[in-house]
Amino acid sequence: MADTEGTPPLPQSVAYGLVIGFGIAFALVMNCITWISRKYLNESTDTKMLMTAKKSVKSGLVGTAVVSSWCYAATLLNSVRLTYLYGFAGLWWFVSGVSVQIVLFAIMAIELKRRAPRANTILEALRIRFGTSAHLVMFAYGVSVQIIITAALLLGGSAAFTVTTGANTVAMNYLIPLGVVIYTYLGGLKSTILSDYIHTLAIFIILLVFMFKVMAVESLPVLGSPGALWDLLQSDAAMAGGGAIGAKDGSYLTMQSGEALLLAGVILVSSFGCVFVDPSYGQKAIAGEPDAVVRGYFYGAFAWFSIPLGLSATMSYVAVALANTEYWPIAGGVTFYQISNALILPLAAEAVMGTAGAAAVIVMIFMAVTSSFSAEIIAHASIVTFDLYQPYINPNADDAQLKLVSHASLTFFAVFSASFATILNYSGISMGWILEFSGVILGSAVIPISLAVNSAYVSPTYMTFAPPVGTACAVSGWLGTAKGMFGEITVDTLFENWPMFVGCTVSLFIPLLLWGVMLLFPSQRKPYDWDRLFLMQPLEPRAGDKEYVMGDHTDIGDDWDPPALAKASRDAKIVSAIMCLIFLIIIPFSLYGTGYEFSREFFTGWTVVVFIWSLAAACLILGLPIWQARHTWMAVVRGLAAKSTDSRNVAQEERNEVSETDYVSKRES
Repeated sequence: MADTEGTPPLPQSVAYGLVIGFGIAFALVMNCITWISRKYLNESTDTKMLMTAKKSVKSGLVGTAVVSSWCYAATLLNSVRLTYLYGFAGLWWFVSGVSVQIVLFAIMAIELKRRAPRANTILEALRIRFGTSAHLVMFAYGVSVQIIITAALLLGGSAAFTVTTGANTVAMNYLIPLGVVIYTYLGGLKSTILSDYIHTLAIFIILLVFMFKVMAVESLPVLGSPGALWDLLQSDAAMAGGGAIGAKDGSYLTMQSGEALLLAGVILVSSFGCVFVDPSYGQKAIAGEPDAVVRGYFYGAFAWFSIPLGLSATMSYVAVALANTEYWPIAGGVTFYQISNALILPLAAEAVMGTAGAAAVIVMIFMAVTSSFSAEIIAHASIVTFDLYQPYINPNADDAQLKLVSHASLTFFAVFSASFATILNYSGISMGWILEFSGVILGSAVIPISLAVNSAYVSPTYMTFAPPVGTACAVSGWLGTAKGMFGEITVDTLFENWPMFVGCTVSLFIPLLLWGVMLLFPSQRKPYDWDRLFLMQPLEPRAGDKEYVMGDHTDIGDDWDPPALAKASRDAKIVSAIMCLIFLIIIPFSLYGTGYEFSREFFTGWTVVVFIWSLAAACLILGLPIWQARHTWMAVVRGLAAKSTDSRNVAQEERNEVSETDYVSKRES
């Protein structure tokens, strides 16, 4: 395990106090909220409520949950790292390349809601349509992405705690999930989504503090405005490391970078795998009300975009400008360990705000890691319960047995994730490596799972064999490129841009090619009857499967409105296409083709846009859930008031009884 350099700005007690003290306290608060919901809102405590929130979550909380799930350590740490390495091109390709997956998943979410509203997980819908073999293959991919994401979460989180406090990395791997397991164990998905809101609130507050400290407040003699930061980026100190990798003239303020284009391909594919194959995103679609799903994902994409955008546009450039000056907290500038483990953000925050900045970063990281971790373990518990235990092991399981399995699986997975992250840490594999690697092995499931929900012309054979064939080809291309270009296969050569680009690209497109080939055979062109999925009529029926009939609207959620859902589907496709065109084609390639380098005035205007976007996103994602839950809050207040009134009435009746008894006693005497 590598060692960090320099003296940590905070004592270890801060780390242990946060992950143990605050983690447990937060878990108790969330469980108190869950208890109030059950007592005064009559929420159910059965397994479906724990795993799916009874499909009743509104768009504001869906958006918050999406932000929180996608806001893991990579969002906060890796975005700053890539901007530090590649300049504005790295910033844009990360922020836009990772946002479009959320926008495009809105299509998946609404189609899943329209065509399989009774499914408890997206994998259950695949089992109903394609049968056991395809289901087990996709189950394996779903569990794989959960293992990789939780490992990346803990790798990034524990490294940030270590560099800022000196806390033991292994201890952090096991202690960070502690509070998460407690409130997820008791409160389920609804508790997880409510905690997402609180975590997102903290992240946005800290984000805005950082942005104002860098751009609007003279936190250092050389900072205080966008123009001052632009001046620093032109200095010899900023260019001492050779400038942005692959950028025109090494500039950190241009989009023209060939290396960043390769990076864009890696980011796009690996992010597709982390979203489309991750069962937690399907779980949020299932948890949302039918009319809330598309809007929730669009709100989430809009708000999420502002977080890495704001951090990268400020803290990355601070690191570039100050790393080789007396203001940098560690002598010698930025090291390889700090770059590979994406630890530039906490160091930049310390440079700007001292120990307060370092403390703010670890709070931010803790919120991001625990929130995403809770989403992953509750999704894992859901698929183990509804996609493994119930259909294959105990089809007639009662609610108590299902709840026991879900609790056991989420606890086991938390311990396993911490152990796996520790193994990776000792092997020298960083958070950035594991995230890009995910595109190589998981990208081959993106096209199949997308087609499964959107196309009637997909066969069980294709769903069974396309993903593993794609993965095998991708791994071969990945290893072969590393060997051919660098002469050896090592952790470092496999992490280079070209091997990762080849592996990710092959992984994504081989299944698409296979689908085109299979459509040449008439046996593979039989259209699927979507009504069978809507009525949960499985291709391979198993004991315990519950089928429905037309006209039966049970278990499809509130406000079921097919015409409105069809319109939402059309809107999702149109908006997604427009957003992808703007953020992946028009903006980046216009800047790339011209080779434009930001002037001082343009950089100032760009910064103003970033501030407006971040403030608007914060208001939307934090204010909308409160407004949509206003009737719920009033119901709780009325319930508490009624309980208080009942208590006073009971006390008054007891006093009256005592007084009457005393009066009778006196008369008798």
